[in-house]
Amino acid sequence: MKKKNIGIVGCGAIGRGVALFIDKKLSAKARVSALTDTNNRAALNLKHKLSSRPEIMTLKENISKSDLVVEAASIGAAKNVLGQALLCKKDVVIVSVGVFVGNASIVSQAEKKGITVYVPSGAICGVDGFGALRMGKVKKVSLVTSKPPSGLLGADYLKRKKIKLTSLKKEKIIFKGGVKDAVRYFPKNINIAATLSLASEFKDIEICIKADPNIKRNIHRIFIDSEQARLNISIENIPSKSNPKTSALAALSIQFLLKKIFSNFKVGS
Repeated sequence: MKKKNIGIVGCGAIGRGVALFIDKKLSAKARVSALTDTNNRAALNLKHKLSSRPEIMTLKENISKSDLVVEAASIGAAKNVLGQALLCKKDVVIVSVGVFVGNASIVSQAEKKGITVYVPSGAICGVDGFGALRMGKVKKVSLVTSKPPSGLLGADYLKRKKIKLTSLKKEKIIFKGGVKDAVRYFPKNINIAATLSLASEFKDIEICIKADPNIKRNIHRIFIDSEQARLNISIENIPSKSNPKTSALAALSIQFLLKKIFSNFKVGS
């Protein structure tokens, strides 16, 4: 069987982990064929770690020559990847899930073009349950995310609101609002809000983000109330060693998704 060519867009912590996973665990069925990153050195460093010795390409070249493209860069990059994938009719894995918030037409465009858009579960669990409950009637969805201050530093929202986290002594609520604002103000921190929104299809999700200097893990508490069931999910994620703004589980979820795509035995939805 001919190996599938996989292109990676974004050679940071997540993209690097995904590429190495494909190279070591999926080499019988797939190969990393192309890398794209605005930081050419990051792409070059990753290239030399892969046995497939992928080419470093422009985004357009990457997508046109790949069978499947994995975006692991940013919301801005995800927009470009989706646009090019629609033109080239290529399947994609989108990690920067916030790109779908307020852009529901992307899904319908993908259906018309006959391409598949994969969204990994990311830093949360229970996505299959959210999807099942949306087939019934969901009444309330809320998400409370608590992170160590280091996991939130650099967000423009903190600067605008003049919120200082460097000398924080106790837990502090820094944001309350809806999914759209949460993704807009914290694009690198709150992908799970977008994932939750997509999976549940519930429009009025209540989001609360807290900075807590007394914790070392990213903690997410999800509550869903529906006519069919009530879910209370608590996840404590270890921050990625190379990027404290994301969780180690997020990278693993992409690896699991890829394993499922290339497997003939699939568990769960």
